[in-house]
Amino acid sequence: MSYGNMTTAGMSHQDMLEGAGRLVDKHLLEDRTSLDLSELFKVPIHSQPTVSGLHDFDYPSLLDTGVGLEGLSEISQIKRVPLPPELVEQFSRMQCNCMMGLFPDIDRAWLSIDSDIFVWKFEDGGDLAYFDGINETILSAALVKPRKGIFQSHIQFLLVLATPVDIVLLGVSFSHTNSEYDEMHLLPEPLFSIPTDNTYIMNIVGTESGRIFMAGKDGCLYELAYQADDGWFSRKCRKINHSTSTLSFLVPSFLNFSFGEEDSLVQIKVDNTRNILYCRTEKGTIQVYDLGVDGRGLSKVASIPLQNIVHNASHVARTIDRSNFKPLVHIAPIPSTESTNVHLVAITQTGVRLYFTTNPFGSQKGRPSMLTLIHVRLPPGFLTSAAPQRPNNIHMAYYQQGCMLLMASQSENSDLLWTVGSDSFPFHNQLMESHTTVPVDGRTWSVCEVEYQRPSQTEGDINGRDPPVVVTQHAQPPRKFVVLSAQGSHIVSKLRPVDQLRQLLIDCQGPDADEVKAFFRLHKIEQACATCLILACNRLASDQQVADWAKMAFFQYGGEAVYTYGAGDRQMMPSNIGPAGMHPTQASTPMMYGAQPMYPPMDMTMQGGPGFIQNISFSGKHNGICLFLSRILRPIWEMSVTKEFPCQTPEGTIVYLTCNFASEDLGFILDNVRELSDFVDFNSKFDMGPSDMGGMGGVPFTPHIMGHMDEQTRRKLQVEAQKLEKVSLQHVQELIHRVEEVLGLLRVLVDHQFHTLAACLTKDQQNQLKTLSLKQFAITGKELCGSMIQNLINRYIDDNATTDAISIRLREICPSLYSTDDATCSKANEMLQAAKLSQSPAERRQRLMEALRLYKNVNQPLALSEVCNQFASVHFYEGIVDLCLTMANKRDPQRLALHFYHDDMPEDMQGVQELMARKDCYKCITETLGYLMTASVPQGATVIPKSPGPPPAPDASRMSIEDADHYKNEVFRLALKSDDELFHVSLYEWLFNMNMTEKLLEIQTPFLEPFLKQRSSYQAGDVAALDLLWKYYEKIENYPAAARILARLAERHGTDVDLQKRIVLLSRAIMCAKSATSRVASAAEGEFLHELEEKMEVARLQMNVLRALSQETIGGPNVQEAISKLESDLLDITMLYEEFADRFDLSECKLAIVNCAGLYDSALIENLWQNIVDKEFENTRSSATSVRVKNIGNKLCAVGKTYFKAERYFPFPFITKYLEQRSCENGMDVGWVYQLMLDIGVPALRLLELYDRMFKSRDPFWSSVDRPWHLLHVIHHFLNKLASNTAVIPLYERRQFSTLGLDYIACYLVELQSVSSVDPNVRTLVQSFRNLQGKMERL
Repeated sequence: MSYGNMTTAGMSHQDMLEGAGRLVDKHLLEDRTSLDLSELFKVPIHSQPTVSGLHDFDYPSLLDTGVGLEGLSEISQIKRVPLPPELVEQFSRMQCNCMMGLFPDIDRAWLSIDSDIFVWKFEDGGDLAYFDGINETILSAALVKPRKGIFQSHIQFLLVLATPVDIVLLGVSFSHTNSEYDEMHLLPEPLFSIPTDNTYIMNIVGTESGRIFMAGKDGCLYELAYQADDGWFSRKCRKINHSTSTLSFLVPSFLNFSFGEEDSLVQIKVDNTRNILYCRTEKGTIQVYDLGVDGRGLSKVASIPLQNIVHNASHVARTIDRSNFKPLVHIAPIPSTESTNVHLVAITQTGVRLYFTTNPFGSQKGRPSMLTLIHVRLPPGFLTSAAPQRPNNIHMAYYQQGCMLLMASQSENSDLLWTVGSDSFPFHNQLMESHTTVPVDGRTWSVCEVEYQRPSQTEGDINGRDPPVVVTQHAQPPRKFVVLSAQGSHIVSKLRPVDQLRQLLIDCQGPDADEVKAFFRLHKIEQACATCLILACNRLASDQQVADWAKMAFFQYGGEAVYTYGAGDRQMMPSNIGPAGMHPTQASTPMMYGAQPMYPPMDMTMQGGPGFIQNISFSGKHNGICLFLSRILRPIWEMSVTKEFPCQTPEGTIVYLTCNFASEDLGFILDNVRELSDFVDFNSKFDMGPSDMGGMGGVPFTPHIMGHMDEQTRRKLQVEAQKLEKVSLQHVQELIHRVEEVLGLLRVLVDHQFHTLAACLTKDQQNQLKTLSLKQFAITGKELCGSMIQNLINRYIDDNATTDAISIRLREICPSLYSTDDATCSKANEMLQAAKLSQSPAERRQRLMEALRLYKNVNQPLALSEVCNQFASVHFYEGIVDLCLTMANKRDPQRLALHFYHDDMPEDMQGVQELMARKDCYKCITETLGYLMTASVPQGATVIPKSPGPPPAPDASRMSIEDADHYKNEVFRLALKSDDELFHVSLYEWLFNMNMTEKLLEIQTPFLEPFLKQRSSYQAGDVAALDLLWKYYEKIENYPAAARILARLAERHGTDVDLQKRIVLLSRAIMCAKSATSRVASAAEGEFLHELEEKMEVARLQMNVLRALSQETIGGPNVQEAISKLESDLLDITMLYEEFADRFDLSECKLAIVNCAGLYDSALIENLWQNIVDKEFENTRSSATSVRVKNIGNKLCAVGKTYFKAERYFPFPFITKYLEQRSCENGMDVGWVYQLMLDIGVPALRLLELYDRMFKSRDPFWSSVDRPWHLLHVIHHFLNKLASNTAVIPLYERRQFSTLGLDYIACYLVELQSVSSVDPNVRTLVQSFRNLQGKMERL
C-alpha cells in the first residue's frame, strides 16, 4: 500500500499553517509538563514529608550509567578579578572593622573599612566610588530600591549604612553612557539619618516595593520607614521594632531589652512573589512574617526553633545522623515561579537541604499560616556507592531557581565551591541533580547571582512556574555567580545544555565523538536536536565552526521517521538514566504519527500475521525544529496581539488599541525566527535522508513484527514514512515564514504608532483584533495584516510622503503579506493622490495615466470598486473603463467565460466562475454610468436655506449637469469601442434593466444583434428583447426579419400580450412584409405576406368572438376561461368555431367564421340568421315596442350591411319573411321590416317583388295567427311610401315601378273583392288600395 500521494497538493495554505500551529501547541504543552518541586519530592500532602539523595539516580553518575560522559562540566572556568589596587592600600589603615559584600542589582562589590565605604564593579574592578561622610564604624550595608513617589527620578537606589550610632540613607544615581549602570554617583548629603538606639544591625534587606527591614543583634526585626513629609503621629523617617511593639519608637531605648537569652537575627530573606519575609537567627530558629497581600502589612506567622527542625528532619531521614541537620547556614525563599507548594529551603553546614511550606497544599492563594518541613534532600556523598567526598564545613551558601552553591572551608585561605543543579535532567518525574566542585582562593565573604534583566515579555508558564533552563536557553544567557573573597571577585557561569554541547564539540573537534553521542543519549534526540539548532543557527562569524559542527551533529544523530507497530506504544530512546521502569514525563522520541491531526491514523494488517496499529514516529530532526520554534515563540505565542490603552482627551476618554509587544522584544524573537528560517530554507534544498545513528538509534521494527515482513516491505514503508515527514516539515517551514513576516510587520507597525493605524480599521476589524493571539494573528489574520499595511501606506500618502521606501521595506520583511502587486498598488495610489493635488492639467493627466498604467500591471485581483471610486473622485472616467476591461481579461485570460456564454453548459463550473469574475469587473463601469446619468439629470427639488443670509456656496465636489453629460457620453463612447463581447452583453443587460431600450437602438455594434437574439432565445418569455429586436431590424431596414419577429410576437402564447396588441403586431408585420416585397420581390416573401393577411382575418374574427363573449350576460368560470384563452393565443378558424362560437352559441360569430372560411350551407346560414334575429328579439323583450323596433333594426342593419354583397350569406328573402312573421307575432309597426331592408341596401323593386311573391305564396302561417291580410297591409304601406318618395327609386326604374305597382294593385283588388265584403278590414284595405291606385296613376 502507498501513502505517497499524501502531499501538500490536497491541502490549502491555511490548512498547512493550522497543522504546523498544532505541532507548536503540542510542543509548548510538553514543555509545560515539568513537575512542581513537591511532585519531584513525591510529597502528596504537606503532612507527609519525604527524603531523597540516598539513591544512585538522585545524583546519577553519567559514566557509571553508560551514557558515556565522564561528567559534564556544570560551570565554566573561573574568571578572577583582583581587588582594585587602591583598596589593597586601605587595609593597612583599618582600625576597628572591615566588611565586604555584593550589590548584584548594579554589578558592584563593596568594602567598608571603619567609617569609609568603597564600591566598584566586580566584573573589571573599575568605577571605584567611595563615601567618607560617616564618622562611625560601618556595621552593615545594603543597596535597596526606593519607594515610588518619595524621591526625585534620578535617585535609582538607596544605600543604607548602619553604624553603632545611627542609620543613614544615601541616594545613588548613575550616568548612562554605554550601559545602564555605567558610572555610579553617591549623593554627598544623607537623605535620612536616624539613631540606632544602641541596636547592633546585623543585616539589611529591601523589598521590591521599597520597604527596608533590618536584623538586630538583639534578635528583633526592625523596619526603617520613611515618607515625604511629617505627619501628626509620624516623623519623616523612623525605626519600627516588629518583634516587640509597633510603637517601640515611642519607648526609651534603655527599656527595650529582652528577658530571655539573646539570639541574634543573622539573615533576612523576602519572597517578593508571595510577600512573605523569613528570618534566621544565630541559633537556627526560622521565623515567618506575612507582609500581606499588597506587601504593606506585617504580622508574625510562625517561629520554629532549630531543635524542632532537627527532630522533624531526623524523623524523616531516620538513617542519617542528626548532626547533619545542624547548624543552619543559609535560608532562601523559593518563589512561586519555581514552585507552588514549596516555599522555603534551609541549608545546613553539611549541605543538607530542608524544604518547608507555609500553607497546606492546594491553598496557594491563602496567606501563610505555618512553617512545615516537607522534604529532606541529602547532598552528594550519601549514596551507597558514592565516593567518600561529600560537602562539609559549609560556612556560606546560595540557592535560587534550583541551583545551589555551597562554600566549604578547606583551610583558612581556601574554599571549595560546590554547585548542585538539575539542568541536565529536565522533565523527569523526580529530582535528579548533577554536581561539580571547584576550588576557590581565599575565604569567601559573599556569594550571589548576577541579576539577568528579563525582557518585558514574561517567561513564566501558564502555571506560573518558570520552565527548565533547556526551554529558555536560546533566549537567556548563562547564569552568572560572583564569589567575593579578600583576593577579589571570582565569576563563574552555570553552563546551560547548549553551552555544554558547544564545549563538547570544541573539545572533540567535531561531532564524530562518543561524548557527543552521549549528549544525545542524555538529553534524548529531539531535545538534543533543538539544542543543536541554537548553535547551528548562530550567525556570529566567530562561532561559524561550532555552527557547522552542530549542523553535522543535527543531521548525523537526528534519527529518521519510522513506522512503529504495536498497541500504539511510542518508541522510546534507550536510556540508563533514572530508576528502573521510570520514564521522563515528556516523551523523548518523535511524536506518534497517528496522533497527528493533519493526517488520519493508518491501520495495516500484515500478511500471515495478526493486525497491528501502524503509526509514524517523526525523527528528532523534525521534532527538534518544531520544538525549537515553539520555544522561540513561547513568550508571545498565546498572548493577545493588542491591549486597550485608555487616553484622556478634551473630548473624553478614548480607548486605543496598542500592541502588546515592545519593538525590542519583537526584534529579539524575530532574529531567532529568522535564523531558524534561514537554516530550514538552506537545508530543505537537500533531501534529509536517513541519518547515521552511529549505533544509538531506536529500533524501528520490533523483532516479532519484523518476522512477518520482508525486506522490500520494510524499505517501502520506511520511504513512505520519510515522505510524510518531509510533507510535515514543509508545513512547518510555511509557518516559520508566516511568523517571520508577521513579527517583522508588527515591528514596523509598532515603530509607526500602532494605535493610530489600528484606529483606522473598521469596528468589526478592531473587535476581531482585540481577540486574536499572536498564533491566531499569524495563521488566520492575513486579511487584518493587509488592512494594517494599507493603513500604514495611506498614512504616508496622507502626509504627502513617497511610499517607495516603506514599500521596499515591507517587501523585504513580509513578501507574502505585501506582494509586488501590493507595492505597485501603493505607488499607484500615491500617484492618484498626487494628481488630486496637482494644479497643472497636463501634470495631473500624466500622473493619472501613470496610476492607470501601474494598476493595469497588477496581477492579483484588485479592489476594483475602491480604485474606481478613487478614479471617479478625480473625474478620470476613461481610466475606469480601461482598467476594468483590462482586469476582466486578466482574470479570464483563456476567455473561458465566452465559451461558457456561447455553449451554455451549466456543468461548466469554471466557466461560471470566470463569467462571474468578469461581471464583477464590468459592474464598476455600469455603476459609473448609472452615477453619471443620475448626475446629468436636473434635480427638480428646490433647496430651502437653513438660515437667513446669502445662498450657500455650490458644492465643489459635485459636477455640473453639462460635465456629467459630457463624461457620460465619453464613457459610452469608450465602452462601445471595446471588442470584449461579454462586456457588451453586460452593458446591454444593464441598459435593459434600467429601461433604457431607446439607448440600445442608438448603438451600432456587431454585438447587439447576437445579444438580442441570444437573449430572446434563452428567455422565451422576454418580450422586451423580441420587441427591441424587430425595432432594431426595422431600423436597419431588414424588413423580412422584422416581419417574422413581429409575427412571432403576435403568435407567442402568454397573457402579457392581449389580443388587441397581437392584432397590432400582425398589422405591423404585414406592413414590414409589404415593404420587403416592394424592395425584393420573391415568392417566399409573397407567400409569407399572404399568410399574414389570412392570420389577420382570423384574428379579427377572434376579436369578434372575444367581444361577443365579453358581452355575454351569463358569465361564469367557463366564459372567463374562454376569454383568457382568446387573449393568450392566436387561434385557428376551426378552433374558433368549435370551441368558442359553437360552444357558446355565438351565431353572429359563426356566421362570420363561415363567411371567412367560404363554406356554404343554405340551411345553416338561414338557421344562423334565424338565431341572430331570435336573440335580438329576446334581448329586447323587456323594452317598449318602439324601442325594440329601433334596437333590433340597428343591430340587424349593421350585420346585414356586413354580408349584403355576399348574397349567399345574406338570404334576404328568408330574413324578410322571418322578420315579418316575428313582427306580426309581436304586434309591431308594419313598415319597419321593409325599411330595415332598404337601409341595408336591398333595391326597392326587388324588395317589392319579394313581398308580392310572399303574399301569393299563400303561407298558412298568416291564417294561423289570424292575420291573413298582414302582408297586403305591409305592401300597401310600402307602395304608398314609394309613391310619396320616388327618390328612393333609381330614375331608370321609376317607369317600371309605376307599371309593376299598378299591376300588383289590380291583382290585390281582384283578390280582395273576391272575398266577402262583410269584414270591415277588407273593405278598408280595398278602399286604401283604390286610393293608392289613383295616386300612382297620377305619377
